[in-house]
Amino acid sequence: IHRQMTAKAARARVVELLGLVGMTDATERLTSLPHEFSGGQQQRVMIAMALANSPDLLIADEPTTALDVTVQAQIMALLEELQAERQMGLILITHDLGVVADVADRIAVMYTGRLVETADILPLYANPAHPYTRGLLESIPRLDQKGQTLAAIGGLPPNLLRIPPGCPFNPRCRMAQDVCRTDLPELREIR
Repeated sequence: IHRQMTAKAARARVVELLGLVGMTDATERLTSLPHEFSGGQQQRVMIAMALANSPDLLIADEPTTALDVTVQAQIMALLEELQAERQMGLILITHDLGVVADVADRIAVMYTGRLVETADILPLYANPAHPYTRGLLESIPRLDQKGQTLAAIGGLPPNLLRIPPGCPFNPRCRMAQDVCRTDLPELREIR
């Protein structure tokens, strides 16, 4: 619709986009129903749809959720390849910091819709400043720690209609102090 294409041109463009994202048998898959695609194929279709108008910026919200590790790696490699080929900005929204380790240049960590930490990737992984960021990083499985139990962030995320006073993470934070329950911390630069 945005490109005012004929039906024939639009069909050819869909086949082109499906091929671009690595969909095998793109022409034959045009008549497939959503339930006939695997999770990875469904993600590829969504990425193709997002690329249809050649955006300068692609926002991928949980692009690897519910996919097995192999398919996760394929989707992340595809996004990285498309970003480089198209000179396109890419914002990944995910709770899994392990997924973005090889792709991101900079990470912004949010909790309850608020920015709690932002840093270049290497400093963030080496020395996370916020307890929520630490918890996310500690929950990533590590090959060098076989047999160890994964750390979990205790408690439940708050109801967004009743965010607690102070730092919203304070009820779940093992480092919380009295000030955390009353004052909302401000972001500041740490060197």
